[in-house]
Amino acid sequence: MPAFRITIRWGSPGQRYHVEDVEAQDLSDATRRAAERFPDAARATADLVEIRLHSAQAERTDPD
Repeated sequence: MPAFRITIRWGSPGQRYHVEDVEAQDLSDATRRAAERFPDAARATADLVEIRLHSAQAERTDPD
């Protein structure tokens, strides 16, 4: 099952980040999982959510 990385930016005046990796069948499933795991502390001030396919460091290609 693919892994997705969820990043939520929140906080005011300073910005904080909540980052979590989840396994999901597809982006739609990952979006549902992100909503289920949304931190209570971020609800009032969150301004950005990013969900992307997460690849392990070993799987990444070097742009040499």
